[in-house]
Amino acid sequence: MRIPTNQIYSRGLNAVLDAQKRLLKVQNQIASETKILTPADDPVGKAQVLGLDDKISQNEQFQRNATLLKNRLQRTDSVLSNMTTGLDRARVLMVQSGNGIMSAQDKKSLAAELAGIRDEMLNMMNSQDENGDYLFAGFQKRTQPFSKDPVTGHYNYNGDDGRNQVQLSPSLQVTSVEPGSAAFQNVAANRTLKFADSTGGVSGAYARVTDRATFDAFHSAQFNKVQAPELNSLRFDFDGTNINVHRLNEAGEPLVAGPIPYTPGQPFSFNGIEIEFEGTFGAGESVELRLNEPTQNLVTTIDNFVTALEDGSMPPEMFSEQLTNALEQITRSQDTLSSVRAQTGGRLNVLDHAFNSNVDLEIANRETRSHISDVDYSEAMTELTKQDVMLQAAQATFTRITRLSLFDFIR
Repeated sequence: MRIPTNQIYSRGLNAVLDAQKRLLKVQNQIASETKILTPADDPVGKAQVLGLDDKISQNEQFQRNATLLKNRLQRTDSVLSNMTTGLDRARVLMVQSGNGIMSAQDKKSLAAELAGIRDEMLNMMNSQDENGDYLFAGFQKRTQPFSKDPVTGHYNYNGDDGRNQVQLSPSLQVTSVEPGSAAFQNVAANRTLKFADSTGGVSGAYARVTDRATFDAFHSAQFNKVQAPELNSLRFDFDGTNINVHRLNEAGEPLVAGPIPYTPGQPFSFNGIEIEFEGTFGAGESVELRLNEPTQNLVTTIDNFVTALEDGSMPPEMFSEQLTNALEQITRSQDTLSSVRAQTGGRLNVLDHAFNSNVDLEIANRETRSHISDVDYSEAMTELTKQDVMLQAAQATFTRITRLSLFDFIR
């Protein structure tokens, strides 16, 4: 059978090109460290590898989330630990101030140290992370959570009740930090009254609760949470014989107690609380007292007691009332801090467990992907050698065949 010259060259060239293609494929597999260069090489394997790559990428993001969350929780725990230490010191100073032999100057010295603790507490309650975000502001991370109200003298919370959730696995979210409202602000307070204003000779007032249940019921009935704190006030009108108590900032300023007989210079009692007016309460004059908020943060507690220590004219029984209230508030604040620290510690434990689980899952995913797509170098090098030999054979064969002619036989 006669074979055309073009066919000889075409077949020889195709054999060389096919050998080069097979050799190049092995070389690319070794260079890219995968035996699946295109989906056509292994459609099922390629789909599995893509799915595993997605899971590995997702898992790496979970690990980054865990690292950031751990840093935030550890920072929070450090802040809470320092605050607990500060409150312990504040309690010691408060108890020390109750010593009956302390002079006014001694109390002012204690007040100065307590003021320093108060400012330190405020600074820690406004702690920020490495990005400048406030830890305890809820969702309002760029808003300073605590500041002092110049009108009421209270330290108010400016954040919200939001709790940021961090994804640590497809089905696990962990709260990062408790908002300041839960950690510091919403601590139950002993209800009382505080001097606000006067139309006459009264320059101040001291309140002492004599019947806690009765006054708490009265306070709960009169305090309006919808109103601003400074609007929750009572007006005491003295007609020379009796005092009538009106609720301010309500329609018609309703009478809530009275008329109740009052002798100037003597304590005035009503609804479970005893009030001692400082100065002369004359007929026709009025005194405004403010209902304190049912909750109170710890810096306001310390600040109120600093004011009591600096007031050298406060009667001993009233100072004792202030001391009792302050110690009870400190105890509640410490209980709240302990609870928040326990929650923080629990979240750290959950985080560590999730982190370790993610590490194990990542190892398993990488091993599975490696089994499906990674090159077996021993097998690949053997195949490379084989394809190289086949290429050389194809090239040598092509060269020999193209040289054949009748003249070779004539010679």
